[in-house]
Amino acid sequence: MKRWSEVPEFLKVPWGVRDALVLVAAWFGLQLILGFGLVMLSPAVPAVNDFMNAVRHENIEASFALNLVGVAIGLGLVALYLRKYHATWSMVGWRRVNVLKLIKYLFVMLIVFVVLANVALIVVKLLDPSFDANQAQTNDFTKAAGSHRSLALIALVLIPPIFEETIFRGFIFPALTKRAGLIWGAVLSSMLFGAAHGQPNLFVYTSILGLLLCFMYVKTRSIVPGVLLHMANNYLAFLALTGK
Repeated sequence: MKRWSEVPEFLKVPWGVRDALVLVAAWFGLQLILGFGLVMLSPAVPAVNDFMNAVRHENIEASFALNLVGVAIGLGLVALYLRKYHATWSMVGWRRVNVLKLIKYLFVMLIVFVVLANVALIVVKLLDPSFDANQAQTNDFTKAAGSHRSLALIALVLIPPIFEETIFRGFIFPALTKRAGLIWGAVLSSMLFGAAHGQPNLFVYTSILGLLLCFMYVKTRSIVPGVLLHMANNYLAFLALTGK
């Protein structure tokens, strides 16, 4: 049995930490450039002006369109790196997995995650009484979940796991593992994953989730089980949000 200090062969990807940092910076930068371009075009192009007004007024369709563009930019950057290194999407974890193994890990890891996440939130609350473990996540899609259920479901439950697992577990995790080793690669990528969610309680919650998703990736050699676990988690949160 391999020790956790040993990096599996399938995680020995051709890209490194510098590539991961450039990808993240480029993803944010291109979205800022896009936003600036839309603002500049808005006075001269009526259609762009209408779209920007819809975004400012938190129109969910407009927000969804921008969200899709952001996802496309991120996945497009991954595709460019794969092309640069003559790699396929299997290198970022999109590999087939045994169905029975998938079901087993989904069931076990969902239970483990619920237990660990709640324990972690309780511990942080004890250490910092001002910590709000129940702070709600707020964005255009959570606000509109009741009135635009189908669109919010796609935006909150289906798209983020596919995108985030590709970026964080498929691309960033193995890049950090090359420099820091398997355990620290998992810890650091999970903390980045937590930080990307922007709230203290979500940082704790999603960092724990990230560690389990890294574990599942290592054990199954595929991010597919992680995508499904991520979707299951988001769907449970979605049900709590909508009260259905």
